[in-house]
Amino acid sequence: MSKTRRQSSAPGTLNRNDVAVEVEVYTDKDYFLPGEKLTGKIYVVAKESVRVDKLVAVIEGFNHVAWEEDKRSIEYAEDVKLFEERVLVRSFSKPIPVGRFYFDFSYLVPEFLPSSFNVDTVARNLKWEDIRMHVATVNYSIRAVLERLDEPVGRVSGQPFIIHAPPEKTETVVKEDITEQVKTFGCFPRGYITVSLTIDKSSYKNNDVMSIRLEVTNMTPLPCKNIIAVLFRKLKVLAQRSQRNIRTKEYMIEFEDVPSGERATYVKDVQLQNVLPTTCSRNIKCNYVLAVRCEVPFSTNIDLTLPVTTIIAPSEEHEQSCPPLQLYKPWKD
Repeated sequence: MSKTRRQSSAPGTLNRNDVAVEVEVYTDKDYFLPGEKLTGKIYVVAKESVRVDKLVAVIEGFNHVAWEEDKRSIEYAEDVKLFEERVLVRSFSKPIPVGRFYFDFSYLVPEFLPSSFNVDTVARNLKWEDIRMHVATVNYSIRAVLERLDEPVGRVSGQPFIIHAPPEKTETVVKEDITEQVKTFGCFPRGYITVSLTIDKSSYKNNDVMSIRLEVTNMTPLPCKNIIAVLFRKLKVLAQRSQRNIRTKEYMIEFEDVPSGERATYVKDVQLQNVLPTTCSRNIKCNYVLAVRCEVPFSTNIDLTLPVTTIIAPSEEHEQSCPPLQLYKPWKD
């Protein structure tokens, strides 16, 4: 079982305040996939006999975006509830007696949910944007509620959980497996330059290694200089009928100059650590692009771009912090 928030009471007990009944909810793991069953247990501690009608699990998703601009000192913010569902866990025909009880529950996660997402950044030197701060989050949580006449009874607590949406569920996923781009620029009568950019695949999991292959053929009389490759994160956020496009450099690689009349091949490996998932929700859209720029003598630069999909691989580790099951009884009508 997984519980992400810190327990303030001893194992097997809940908060001992002056309430008749207390409810805690625990999921079996930290993360779930769209279309997967979210399972767990609800623990109830009744300090006196309590009459209730039903036990309900409430599952919610929230989208929060905010940003602040320097020049006009204007802050934009918006909170959107992505969805809310109430799942009936148990109806009661008799009062809950004094004691500790647990209830199993399950819920089918909707297919349409975007990945959990969390950006909270204060810009340091984004020369292409006059934005000082931006926040973009997609969060999910579950709570269990005992109700009588549709009103909550006792103390209620909730638990966050994570959604990992696979790439085929993401609207911003690369639709085609594009892993190569080639451009040739002629500087007639002074020769030509050909640049070829290749990556080993179009989709990467967090901590994967991206292999970048760059070939430059310089048939001009001057060296080809200032060759760089940059992995950009392109984030679009919407709030209060306004939107912002925020571009952030994730990784930058510099290549050696290519002398006149020569051909150079470079292979660089980059480990993608702490990247956010490619995702699309109501107020947030995030994708990545690998861009290469090569200065061409006598003319404009050559720019190549390849779209990149990023995926957050679910962790198999989760904190075992639920109360000992042997201290609780399964509910029986």
